[in-house]
Amino acid sequence: MKKRRFFSLMLAVVCVLSLVLSGCSGSKKAGSDETGTKDSGGAGTTGAATSEIDHTNTLTLEVYDVAANYQGVQSGWFGKVIKDKFNLELNIIAPQASGDGEALYQTRSASGKLGDIILLDNSPLQDCIKAGLIADISEDVKNSKNLSQYYEQYKTFNEGLEGNSEGKIYGMPCQITNTSPTTYSDDTLYISPLLPWDYYTEIGAPKMKNTDDLLDVLEQMQKAHPKNSKGDANYAISLWRDWDKGGTQVTMENAAQLTKMYGYEVNGSVMVGNTGDMKQVTDDDGAYYKMLHFFFQANQRGLIDPDSGTQNWDNACNKMKNKQVLLFWYNWQRGFWNTPDRAQERNAYIYAPVEDMNFFQPSDPYFGDGRAFALGSHMEGNDRARAIEFMDWLISPEGLEFIHHGIPGWSYTKGADGKYTLTENGLYGLMENRPVSDEWGGGGFDDGNCKINQWPMASVSIDPNTKEPYNNNYWSSYLEANKTTMTNEWSEKYGAVNQVAYLEGTGQLKPVPNVNIILPSDTTDVALIRSQCATLICDTSWRMVFAKSEEEFKSMWADMKTQLDGFDWAQLVEFDKAKFQKVIDARAAVKK
Repeated sequence: MKKRRFFSLMLAVVCVLSLVLSGCSGSKKAGSDETGTKDSGGAGTTGAATSEIDHTNTLTLEVYDVAANYQGVQSGWFGKVIKDKFNLELNIIAPQASGDGEALYQTRSASGKLGDIILLDNSPLQDCIKAGLIADISEDVKNSKNLSQYYEQYKTFNEGLEGNSEGKIYGMPCQITNTSPTTYSDDTLYISPLLPWDYYTEIGAPKMKNTDDLLDVLEQMQKAHPKNSKGDANYAISLWRDWDKGGTQVTMENAAQLTKMYGYEVNGSVMVGNTGDMKQVTDDDGAYYKMLHFFFQANQRGLIDPDSGTQNWDNACNKMKNKQVLLFWYNWQRGFWNTPDRAQERNAYIYAPVEDMNFFQPSDPYFGDGRAFALGSHMEGNDRARAIEFMDWLISPEGLEFIHHGIPGWSYTKGADGKYTLTENGLYGLMENRPVSDEWGGGGFDDGNCKINQWPMASVSIDPNTKEPYNNNYWSSYLEANKTTMTNEWSEKYGAVNQVAYLEGTGQLKPVPNVNIILPSDTTDVALIRSQCATLICDTSWRMVFAKSEEEFKSMWADMKTQLDGFDWAQLVEFDKAKFQKVIDARAAVKK
């Protein structure tokens, strides 16, 4: 579809989901560069000339952030970058890491100050705009050097807000791209089974028809390698529960993510299919039940990390960084272990085909991913200008290079052709939390990584400085270096250059249009029902994974469904079906 036709369709349906280094104190301009390196996209004007913004005093911005896994002041190298450049500190307020995210949200909302910079899912964003907690930043965006480049994408998103047909800018959707609305740029899927190639080929890389075969493979690998090179116990699967009950979700998040391997995406109480159908998450023949049963079977075989029920995301990540977890399923988990050197040694993770899988994969999030940045309505004057200035820089090429690449000269180098190449620190800095020099604030690289954990622009977007994606996996230097023993063997075995090409050939991948639709928020009654159902479903799901027998597993499921009826589950399902039908309709419109 031509872009003009797509925009007209989006405007018709648009409503929302989905999914430095310079001194800045005193009168110095925020965009000057004392290090001699080129400032490749510093902040522009924010309603007033940049030189008129006063950076004399250190400003601490409170960032209310539903995506963050860390709570507290941003420290380390990224903290130093923004301190040196803008004389700013970021205090991350993380519902996900607070212990009671809903209580934190309600308390801060009631105070009239949710945050200075706010990162929310779409529906709560709509609520907070109605409540007067979010500022109209239309003029700030128009007058900013970098944000203004994406004004039309922002406007399209905001026109979907209730009562905002004029498209005033309240939220800046996260993870937008500068590619196109119908492109899928990655060479791997977001969710799919990834196995260590050395262990998989060691057992003959057997064909897998279904999850039973996948469990057989995992069991063989775990028996062959019960410990990693350091002597730590290996497990096929390691889970974590601190992602449960986020936003409007009511399910165990680990199981919910894996439904995408069987054609469905969990959205609240329903699952939306890649063919436009919809099911309840409680359907006995549904993908959510199938994934819970997969975890249950894995545990029966001794393949589930026994810490899974109590550990958090950080604990699970540390095990992934030590090759203690044999099954990865998020494509970005590869960053915890994979390097070209390890791939050359055949000691890295890569897609392992399972014949009956039918993947749910959206295209590039051109209009955003279901979350948005916003500015607190209390922000005024110089503080407001400085917050906008920071957001403008964050989506500049320079800001994006910091959040996607790391530290220039330390994480990567620039060649005579203008292209970037990862250094050894760039390859291993995140997974090993390598120490950073005092020049960059000291501490470990991962410790100092940007803790906002959600980006204004997705990494598949093209960096104008290099004409290559921000995602370093797609740099020409990385692709050349990554023509390794592992990738060559994989390509020869499966007859495809990469996973996406392979799945397009088998017919297992048909990307769905990535629409970003602002959906109705829960009513008070629905919110109460959802909360009660989420507690029951999440708790029951975890108990089912660790059930003692098949009989107990099925009994828990049946009891849960009976209890849900008492919580007005049917009302929640009816509400969610009506809500997500808008997404299905928007996707259908794009395909016409």
